[in-house]
Amino acid sequence: MATTTLVTGGAGGIGRACADWFRDRGDEVVVLDRSLGHDAADPASVASLLADVPSVDVVVHAAGSVGKGGIEDLDLAEWNRVLTDNLTSAAVVTSQALPRMRAGGSVVLFSSVNGRHGGNELSGPAYAVAKAGIIGLTRHLAKHQAGRGVRANCLAPGPVTTPMLDRLTTDEMAALIASVPLGHVTSPAEIAGTVGWLCSPAAASITGTVIDVNGGLWMG
Repeated sequence: MATTTLVTGGAGGIGRACADWFRDRGDEVVVLDRSLGHDAADPASVASLLADVPSVDVVVHAAGSVGKGGIEDLDLAEWNRVLTDNLTSAAVVTSQALPRMRAGGSVVLFSSVNGRHGGNELSGPAYAVAKAGIIGLTRHLAKHQAGRGVRANCLAPGPVTTPMLDRLTTDEMAALIASVPLGHVTSPAEIAGTVGWLCSPAAASITGTVIDVNGGLWMG
């Protein structure tokens, strides 16, 4: 029986790399992406996409967006957008996909180094809060799905070479790279390979874990 993988945000950046990794493995990949007319934070939109998907083995939630500034610059519209795009969407997608997930399945969500160390003004407070929330959601899923052999983990990347970095100035980008101990900006392919490993039999005893893929920015 073919393995079915659902990738949220699978039309670009990290999500596209993950979708390609699972396709190369031979999976049937279902892509949920805003650019394709889907709303990951809307249960009806997600349910509609999954209506013809009888079962799911892997869920990779790689959708999200960033904000900017500090708490003194709080814009409630931006706050709500960032939390919806990152955290609410993860809760909605997993709530819709898990009832379709076969025993032994795997969920991978995306936190961030910002969710580990409190974030910065390049991405804003809502992003740090949302990505910290992803860690809590991951552990909740891991605890409550373990009884049927479903694992849940999350990745906390540092800077990754995706269009999300295009918003930075040359000086901001140089400072960001200089802050990474390995001096290395992670590629989407590296992230996809780590996700693939987490969903493989080699990681069968790993659940509720945060995997830091950040070049040493956070060593917790």
